[in-house]
Amino acid sequence: MVRAIVIIAGLGLLVSDACAELDLTPVDSFYEVEGIRVPNVTFRNGAKDVTYTPPPRWALCGRGKKLTLTPPNTIQAGATMQAITAKNAPPATPENLKAYSELALELVPREAANVEVVETVICPLRISGQPLVEATLNYVFFGQQFRMNVLFLSREKEQMRFQFSSRAADFPPLLKTFRTSLYSMQGL
Repeated sequence: MVRAIVIIAGLGLLVSDACAELDLTPVDSFYEVEGIRVPNVTFRNGAKDVTYTPPPRWALCGRGKKLTLTPPNTIQAGATMQAITAKNAPPATPENLKAYSELALELVPREAANVEVVETVICPLRISGQPLVEATLNYVFFGQQFRMNVLFLSREKEQMRFQFSSRAADFPPLLKTFRTSLYSMQGL
């Protein structure tokens, strides 16, 4: 009889541990500021809510471990938020910048040419007080110049990747819009 209780308790711990992973399925929500309803989305982080205010008019599509954001009226541009299982992700320290550069290179499309890591740095943006590593890359894709920016956030059991890419001409204003939206993320 005691064995059955231990097994059931152990299964309960496994279930609660599995539920602690981030689920990026967006659920429409809102918050109020001085009586004005501001659109928002909510994700689940185990039993907690994570709130995020996406850039205005950007389309959201996602489920589970990945969310895609697409800016309006711009072709070949987009952002993703992705949770990757990574129990031993390197911390965001200067000693690990080379490892993060190599990881960012793996995210460039296979067909890309002239791939170049422009810089990899510790990012001044912090999400839930945690430091991030930022990598910026240039590459040519089907004859067009592209830029990509990736933020890596190491968490206890997973790594968050906030990735944005677009044609080089569209990159600065769209990246700024996407990055500014990340300051709204709460509860991660």
